[in-house]
Amino acid sequence: MSEESLHEILGDIEGSVRDFTGAEAGLAEAEQRRDHTRQSVLEQVERLRDEVDAVHAPELIGVLRHLYWQQPGIHGRPLAEAAGLHLHEMLAAIGPAPSGILCADCGTELLRTSRSWKPPARYGPPLCPDCLSLERDARSRTWRVESLRSRIVAEVRVQTRAMDWRAAAELVLAFPPLSQGVSRGSTADQQEGVWRGWENARVIRNRLIASAAAGDDTVGVAVDEAQLLVDTAVRVADWDTARTRDIVDPITHEPALALLTRLRREVCATAEAARERADAAYPEGYELSEDEESEAWRGAGG
Repeated sequence: MSEESLHEILGDIEGSVRDFTGAEAGLAEAEQRRDHTRQSVLEQVERLRDEVDAVHAPELIGVLRHLYWQQPGIHGRPLAEAAGLHLHEMLAAIGPAPSGILCADCGTELLRTSRSWKPPARYGPPLCPDCLSLERDARSRTWRVESLRSRIVAEVRVQTRAMDWRAAAELVLAFPPLSQGVSRGSTADQQEGVWRGWENARVIRNRLIASAAAGDDTVGVAVDEAQLLVDTAVRVADWDTARTRDIVDPITHEPALALLTRLRREVCATAEAARERADAAYPEGYELSEDEESEAWRGAGG
């Protein structure tokens, strides 16, 4: 690099530094002037408040409304204090402001209730308070009807022999999650429900033992528990076919695959019949009675 080029670059840097220093000085001066004028505005608001001698005088409210909604550099809380009000009192007095946003359902323009206001819809298009309330009511009604439908299905029992349930449960319990290298709460556990399936099998096995049901006795298992048991048993059945046969054969001579296929068909048929009954009891658009509303909420609380 020539001495002339170096000298030129250093000169440019020096010029840029002078410009930067000047800009900073100008910015500091502008900020100081802004702070001074802001304080002057607040003092004039105090004078107006004293002059009208009423915090809700139309002249004072008009000034507050303009300053709050049109001058964001005048902070809300000091503005309210200058007028002798708390912030929430000032907001109530000046009222909301148009937002320029239209309700997606009725087309009404939404109103801003504060500077931090956002359209009242967490998901989806913006809705006015009335339409949002209607939507929430509709969602709530749908949820309550669906909860009663789900309860009909959940209360149904899949009826089959105790030995069938025991064989499926023992098969699952023969492959504990830790032996599969699955820790509780891991990604594999969350995706496949390994621990949940194993605990479900343990509960069903213990329930069979407590009931002292004989092998050919018919035992009912809740459809959700039955579904989880069969799904988990199907997943582990092929991991060690010899071990699977050693577990299942002493309980029932039916091959494991045939047993689990039959159980799955029975679970699916029972669940489908229950869903049909639920849909017939609570069809689309069904309006719940007060007693049914209460029942739905009790079920949610339980």
